[in-house]
Amino acid sequence: MLVEFFPFAFGVLLGLTWARFGGPREWRVPWGAAGIALGSFATLASGEWRASPLYFLFDIGLVAAVSVGVVFLLEYLRRRRVSR
Repeated sequence: MLVEFFPFAFGVLLGLTWARFGGPREWRVPWGAAGIALGSFATLASGEWRASPLYFLFDIGLVAAVSVGVVFLLEYLRRRRVSR
């Protein structure tokens, strides 16, 4: 679905930002706040909140899951490149 592009894109951007500038402990609260803000914005921008407020939870979770996945993928690729 096209409207789910925003949570994925926001998750990728948040994951790239977190991997570049963040650390595992010192950036948890800002990462969580950014995930909530970006997920909420995606729900508001797509208009899904009119159908059900539960879409906020879905989009916030989607942003969080994608950003964590991007961080893990980048860490895997970095370790793989270093080991060669």
